[in-house]
Amino acid sequence: MTERVLVTGGTGFVGATLCRMLVQRGYELRCLVRPGSDPETLRGLDFEPVEARLADEGVLREALAGVDHVAHLAAVVSFDKRDTARMYEVNVQGTRTLAALARQAGVSRFLHFSTVAAVGYAADRNPIDETARYNFGPLRLGYCDTKHAAELVVQEEVAKGLDAVIVNPSSMFGPGDRRKAGEDSLIARVAYRRVPVCPPGGCNFADVRDVVSGSLAALENGRTGERYILGGQNLTGRELIEKIARVIGVDPPRFTLPRPIARAVASLATIVEWFHPMKPPVTAQLLRLSPNYMWYSSNKAEDELGYVAYPVEIAIKTTCDWMFDVDLLDASRVRGVGRT
Repeated sequence: MTERVLVTGGTGFVGATLCRMLVQRGYELRCLVRPGSDPETLRGLDFEPVEARLADEGVLREALAGVDHVAHLAAVVSFDKRDTARMYEVNVQGTRTLAALARQAGVSRFLHFSTVAAVGYAADRNPIDETARYNFGPLRLGYCDTKHAAELVVQEEVAKGLDAVIVNPSSMFGPGDRRKAGEDSLIARVAYRRVPVCPPGGCNFADVRDVVSGSLAALENGRTGERYILGGQNLTGRELIEKIARVIGVDPPRFTLPRPIARAVASLATIVEWFHPMKPPVTAQLLRLSPNYMWYSSNKAEDELGYVAYPVEIAIKTTCDWMFDVDLLDASRVRGVGRT
């Protein structure tokens, strides 16, 4: 008998990739979509749409009827302090509602998509794992705090009998991510030589296809109540920008911003933001984050789920190719350098 999966956030970058892999695996697909939205990222897929928001308990109960598994990806992702209340509403309260209803409906497995930002950050270049103490609190980052709180909500439901597993993806590259592929995206800024200096600190980067494959392994074989970091390569800010520049065929910035100066700029930006809102990729919250090392180990996922992460250059290359193909990168503006 074919198993049915209810997916929230299925029209997003990661969600759409997951939905396609679920269908390829033979699962029946039911997707929660926001009322009035156009799920164009799922075009061509055989799925049952259900119009609802995470606050619509009545519709959610109906959507969970006859469902074997839930894959919960719906979340507000923002490093703008003005979105903090909305993130608590969706990321925390929405998860609380859905997880409780899923438990009451008796679903076989609840797969919660969290983030490495809910784990913590490294004080130095030593990667951390799932056992790390959450330490983002003093940085006042609404996204990190709400995703961490959402994990606690899921664990509360596990204690009540919900069979849930949590995955913690790192930052991802891959074709189709329009949120990260606009004029102000890092790739576009590197391509058009609008990155004056490399940021300090570092982060972990993975291919979205590897992360989704690992998530399916967690859905099918993960241990109840466990969290699994699904990462790729740990890179400094300079190493990442150099990789992007190499793929596109441009020169990277010569200098890296010293960490003390980055912290001073972040403090100044925090004051400025009270009077003049900033927008990604430069906000006070992102600047506060930039000097730190968000470096992680995926050893647990590798050992228990058979997780494999391929070199991130592959993901960067496919992302850049896609951006050129859909005119999100203008080859004529890359100062005479076309695609590589």
